[in-house]
Amino acid sequence: MNPLLRSARRGFTLLEVMVSTAIMVIIVLTVVTIASDTMRVYDRAVADLSTQSEARGVLDALENDFSTAVLRADGHCWMEIVVPGSTDVTGAPGPVGNLQSADHPMLMLFAAPPDRPRWTPGAGRTALRGDVSAIAYRIGQRSPFDAPGDTIQQVYGVYRTIIDSEDTFVDALPLILNSSLAAPKYPWDYWSGARKFANYSLSPTPGYETRVLIDSNIASSSPCWTMDENNFIGSNVVAMNLVLWCASSLPATATAPALKDPCARLPSTLRPVILVGKSGSSGAITADDKGSLAASTGSWLGLWKTAQGGASIADAPLRYAPNGAPVIPLQTPSSASVHPYDYFTSRLRVFSDRIYPDSMALTQSNAAWLPYLPYSLRAVEVSITVLTPEGSKELRGLQMINNSQKVPDKDFKRIVYTYGRNYTRYIRILSNGG
Repeated sequence: MNPLLRSARRGFTLLEVMVSTAIMVIIVLTVVTIASDTMRVYDRAVADLSTQSEARGVLDALENDFSTAVLRADGHCWMEIVVPGSTDVTGAPGPVGNLQSADHPMLMLFAAPPDRPRWTPGAGRTALRGDVSAIAYRIGQRSPFDAPGDTIQQVYGVYRTIIDSEDTFVDALPLILNSSLAAPKYPWDYWSGARKFANYSLSPTPGYETRVLIDSNIASSSPCWTMDENNFIGSNVVAMNLVLWCASSLPATATAPALKDPCARLPSTLRPVILVGKSGSSGAITADDKGSLAASTGSWLGLWKTAQGGASIADAPLRYAPNGAPVIPLQTPSSASVHPYDYFTSRLRVFSDRIYPDSMALTQSNAAWLPYLPYSLRAVEVSITVLTPEGSKELRGLQMINNSQKVPDKDFKRIVYTYGRNYTRYIRILSNGG
């Protein structure tokens, strides 16, 4: 046989096959890696878009309400923040699920948002008069798949409740405007009671309903109005923190016996008033929340206690009251015994030109004590934490396994750390010079 034909019939050598196989494996692995990375980036982008959408809805609503907030300089309280588990009010609900008390404060204010109800409910609707509405925010849990009150498939989220302008004018505003120093009334006195409101989802005909607005029973099968499905505006929100930026409301020059600014700052200088605290198993505020040395580094409390960022405690960015005094004495900020503080742990009542934190008395017979913080609210910095869909799915799965609204704290913290996305917005209070 012709040797040239025998040479043409020979196949690949073993080395050639191994080299070509290796090249093919490398190409396949490269394609798989690129596809996997692309899918991972796509999933992350979808998760971020989902959390951004939820955060934008909540922050836009808060911006509309804060920017149109009513803070009249008439000596009445027009805004209030109550912390779940608060001991300074009667009937405050406890913390929700695994959330810490400081992460889901209840906000109550009066505003004229553009999306307020404009018409009475029912077939023969008429235009509502007025524009000021009572508004409340709180974080709760709901089940999108089961009946209200079921403990499985619970999803955290923000509830925003608006009382129409006419019901606000009839029930809420008289409560505030008719109060006095001898018998003060606050937004909580309105929201903690049974009130009439317009329910546009009543079947078969929308109409008015009377129900408790804020109930201490969180897991009720017939929830209060602020926890009703109609008021749910944002899913998978596991934290909402408010920082109130204030300016001094005292004159630049004061004559005796005028009150002194406890922080001795210029009127144009903004300082934050923030909510702090950690909850135990009972949800109560512990003594550590007001400045334990255990939190002396890497925290807000560390700033207050150790004067980090300042030459002294008096010059620190934030202040700390070592003895937890409920009122502020008329002393210089460098006082060794008591230092002024810019935080609250249980309750905050906001007036146009002053703020009352926690159990601080509205009036004080002893003239040597300053009965309030002389702060004028200028802006609110809102920060919320939203879980991605994957994190929400894992959390709901753990809740189903435990057949409870709560999961082990270490699992909850891990999920929030891994899947939580933080969003912040700075909102000016235009009605108060913001």
